[in-house]
Amino acid sequence: MDIKKIQNILNEYNFDGWLFSDFHGHDFITNEFLKLSSRKCTRRLFYYIPAKGNPIKILSAIEPLLLDHLEGELILYSGIKGQKEALNRIFSKGMVVACQYSPNGNVPVASSMDAGLIEYLKSFDIQLVSSANLLQHFGAVLTDEQVESHRQAGIIIHHILDNTFKWIRQNVSSGNYINEWDMLNKMKSLIDSENIYMDSPPFFGVDEHACDPGYEPKKIGSKQIKEGSRIIIDISGRLPNDNAIYYDVSWCMNVGKNIDSEYENLFNIVNTARKKAVDLIQSTLDKGQLIRGCDVDAYLYDYFKSLNLDKYLMHRTGHNIGHNCHGVGANLDDFETHDDRFLLPKTMFSIEPGIYNEKYGVRLEFDAFISADKKVEFFGPIQNEILII
Repeated sequence: MDIKKIQNILNEYNFDGWLFSDFHGHDFITNEFLKLSSRKCTRRLFYYIPAKGNPIKILSAIEPLLLDHLEGELILYSGIKGQKEALNRIFSKGMVVACQYSPNGNVPVASSMDAGLIEYLKSFDIQLVSSANLLQHFGAVLTDEQVESHRQAGIIIHHILDNTFKWIRQNVSSGNYINEWDMLNKMKSLIDSENIYMDSPPFFGVDEHACDPGYEPKKIGSKQIKEGSRIIIDISGRLPNDNAIYYDVSWCMNVGKNIDSEYENLFNIVNTARKKAVDLIQSTLDKGQLIRGCDVDAYLYDYFKSLNLDKYLMHRTGHNIGHNCHGVGANLDDFETHDDRFLLPKTMFSIEPGIYNEKYGVRLEFDAFISADKKVEFFGPIQNEILII
């Protein structure tokens, strides 16, 4: 654990310290961040990192060794009275202390401290603030090697897509019957032949099935793929390495050149929305400011509402991307949650606006990366028109 780095960040945010706590392994963030052993504490433990000075370990005298792998002064307590005395040694009235909670549960991924403990800590007359933005620095900020792994995964994924589209065209041109289930199995065979890891198969739908963003093809009920079919596909994967980063994209296709005019109109609207999101993020960065994920999502909601399309929205604008496809950093979300975390430099996130009415489903997704010099970058092909298969 890099205490100096943590303290530098605490000072940037003007926080007095950062508190971690656990009991019986309930706090998943504390367990992961502090690298706790599989041995569960049967009395509550605390680990406090002040903005200045040495960390402090507060443990029951019955379990004094649980934080031996961490640096800091050790304070042992006996009973609840002793625990309160120990906490009074590190807290003073009015201190601003970060911990693992989110006001109103707005950021669930950063909310692992139980409500009762929050009430207890507030009795020490300290101001508790969310550690959500702090956690991003240690779980969402990427290295150059991780970004390169993302780019390499993208090359493989687009190779899989290209071969899938060729397979569709060959079969349709030959008059062969193929459906969504056949396409899924073809894609699985292509994926198996590549050096790529996916935690789920690709999501895609043909024609009206594309109106359901969570649709998954099944053997029974799959739609035929033929001339004029509309296809939407969402595919994500990473290299099978411990530190590799996901690549996650959604594309819209049409089998043949005869594109439905309304399909093309909705595609252009969604594509414009995606460009608006990028422009908003970049213009904010150019002013020397950071933007919150919820603000990007709200901005696009207003855009769709101005076109009377807001009733066709079914999900947020985007999500953080890391070693897991849905990472621990800020999401572009004011729809499913209110993610008020900042989009930090050297983090990656999807931008994937989508609209879904009774007949058409359109979603366009690419992955955006904010460089260290605050430029929005992309590492793969960008779709600006419906792809004709």
